[in-house]
Amino acid sequence: MASLKEAYDSTIGESFTGLKLLIWAIPLYICRELYLENSFVFLTFFGGIFGLLLIGFLSESAFNTIDKKPELVPGINLLSMAWTGIKTILAMGFPVIVAYFLGKFITGFIKIDDATLKMTADIFVWFFIAAFPVSTYIVFIRRLNVFETFNLKKVFIAYGDAFMTFSYLIVKLYIFAFIIIGFITYMFWLFVGLDNPLINFIWCIAVMYNLTIAANYLAQLSEEVFAFRENEQGKKSTH
Repeated sequence: MASLKEAYDSTIGESFTGLKLLIWAIPLYICRELYLENSFVFLTFFGGIFGLLLIGFLSESAFNTIDKKPELVPGINLLSMAWTGIKTILAMGFPVIVAYFLGKFITGFIKIDDATLKMTADIFVWFFIAAFPVSTYIVFIRRLNVFETFNLKKVFIAYGDAFMTFSYLIVKLYIFAFIIIGFITYMFWLFVGLDNPLINFIWCIAVMYNLTIAANYLAQLSEEVFAFRENEQGKKSTH
């Protein structure tokens, strides 16, 4: 089974990972400041470019994990990341749109008076529906091939694992972030205060670490779902 600890160890254990993610945290911090300052014109322009590069960065990180490359976290090759980001958006656009409207449609039929039970039911539905774009992403990152995502057989092969492990991933990352980042935040609140740029930048670094670990985790899941099947198909084709 895909391991969050293994994803953490392989990501953090790589040379210069900390420096790379620190660099990526800088534009994330800028986007945060632009949002707080209501500079939506600059945020749309700068955030759009950064978002495209970030999507490409995460997909390349996942692909490098699957491809057993020595450098799991890619360097700053902006053109490559932009192109990978475009391919990721093309691959994921339709599944995300379908999942969003299907989730809204289904949750609209859930009529429960108790607010806690209603929220629990909605969360379960959204986890179940979100497994569709996640399973599509698991297929996409194996080859970074947009056309692979139209292979519905592969998408539904990955669906069950995507539902179970992605839900598990969200909970584990939340707990991990709460323990580590919560402790750091508490120390700042106690001795320095939270109204300072350093703690805000640390939060941005934490977001980048969590995103990269999640990409590595999904790459592990993709290997578990498809590696054995692809090896078997390869053996049959050689006979």
